[in-house]
Amino acid sequence: MPIAISIRVFRCVRIRYEMPSSAKPKERKRLTLPSVADIGILPRDAVARRLNRELFVALGSTAAVLLQIAHPLVAAGVDQHSDFRRDPFGRFHRTANTSLDAVFGTTARARRALRRIDARHVSVDGTSEDGRHYRARDPHLLLWVQATLVLTSLRWYELVAGRLPPADRQRYWDEGKIFARELGVPKELLPPTIGDLARYERDMLETAAVPDVTSRIVAHTVLHPFAIVPDALYWPTDVITAGLLPPSLREVFELRWGTAERLFFRFVVVSLRMWRALAPRWLALVPHARLYDERVR
Repeated sequence: MPIAISIRVFRCVRIRYEMPSSAKPKERKRLTLPSVADIGILPRDAVARRLNRELFVALGSTAAVLLQIAHPLVAAGVDQHSDFRRDPFGRFHRTANTSLDAVFGTTARARRALRRIDARHVSVDGTSEDGRHYRARDPHLLLWVQATLVLTSLRWYELVAGRLPPADRQRYWDEGKIFARELGVPKELLPPTIGDLARYERDMLETAAVPDVTSRIVAHTVLHPFAIVPDALYWPTDVITAGLLPPSLREVFELRWGTAERLFFRFVVVSLRMWRALAPRWLALVPHARLYDERVR
């Protein structure tokens, strides 16, 4: 059986050469091949791991959330069921940790992470401001959330690290489809290509993902989670978020985008490019990626 197939099928098998039982410890170590590591549910060379290993990518998470809650049904679910107001840092940490487990964890750990997400969605069911029923396990809402995560992280990564080749951009979405299907989005609902996904996003922003009052209230709390902190101190993160949102949502969510904001956003991008080149690995990468590298090397 070719080694590539063997790696997929026998994830945790230790392969040994035949050796005499009397072999000395050093000889045994030399003759023993390393364990074939469990690489998780994504391919070994997954683009998702290349992008999400970078710590700076997390700075785009607020923009992704605002895109999600631009959809009134998503906003209603967050407003009525999330604990983000009571524990914003804890909520962010749990969400980020679960998402990174799905990308970098072993197969068992990744599937547990996806089951946690699905289990959390079970109880998210209710009625929006305009009287429409919603449920978090609705495949259309799940697709919208997954689309915002993929497209926002891709745009932010490319602004800092440079544009990916077309094949890698498509692979990134193909990997995103794996998570979407695991969470209940049927294959026929998924846009086939990354270009189709971008067109889907544009269509949604003109039709279904049009913010309502709840969207704006939730967005303000997401942007400025602590009322005691003056709004001016949130300006740097507001600028990064505004730079990753379409103009229509900047206006609705009252995010300024003047000369000062544009210059600062450019400064952040250039600074992050320097950071990637100079920062030590333990500072530049998320811990999940470092653990993954140690496991599979």
